[in-house]
Amino acid sequence: MKRRDFIRQAVGAGLIHGAFPRALPAASAGFRFVDVTGNAGLRFQHNSGAYGGKLLPETLGSGCAFLDYDADGWQDILLVNSMDWPGHKRQRTTMKLYRNNRNGTFTDVTQAAGLDVELYGMGVAVGDYNNDGFPDIFISCVGQSRLFRNTGKGTFLDVTKASGLLGKQGLSSSAIWFDYDRDGFLDLFVCNYVHWTAETDVFCSLDGKNKS
Repeated sequence: MKRRDFIRQAVGAGLIHGAFPRALPAASAGFRFVDVTGNAGLRFQHNSGAYGGKLLPETLGSGCAFLDYDADGWQDILLVNSMDWPGHKRQRTTMKLYRNNRNGTFTDVTQAAGLDVELYGMGVAVGDYNNDGFPDIFISCVGQSRLFRNTGKGTFLDVTKASGLLGKQGLSSSAIWFDYDRDGFLDLFVCNYVHWTAETDVFCSLDGKNKS
């Protein structure tokens, strides 16, 4: 039996619906969330670069992180972005760094912080890899991932080459900082998804021929 035929029969028989408990009424939670994105000054839209080619990376990403990049005791926000594919350029998009104004609002400081950089970002890992007291940023990407060192003066420097990470390319989905050898310095573990190029795209299909 084909997978799609099984799903159709399962739905018709009520198997899938009955496999999951019904959600509890909202009133039983004891709290509620309010969307304050606009009021907080966050103006961000993710760009997957989709142009109709239905490429695998467009279905992934993108990451975000809360970090106190300026060490003022208030959490700032970093939103990872992707970009248009080569040959299909329509707009310029970058990650966004929002500084906490300490009053429930944020200010876009991406350019001033030196992070106004185009890349096809997937995830982000934050950690103080050089033990200077300021959080640094690793962006996992399609292609070349990037490491940005926090200068402690409100800016970041791209140290991908200086750190020995240049040339290590792939479809890197996520990463984590941890001290695996207990020497007091953070090490970096990068997760790569699949071997991928636009020419050898991995995709799902209902008929075995065309991309879903």
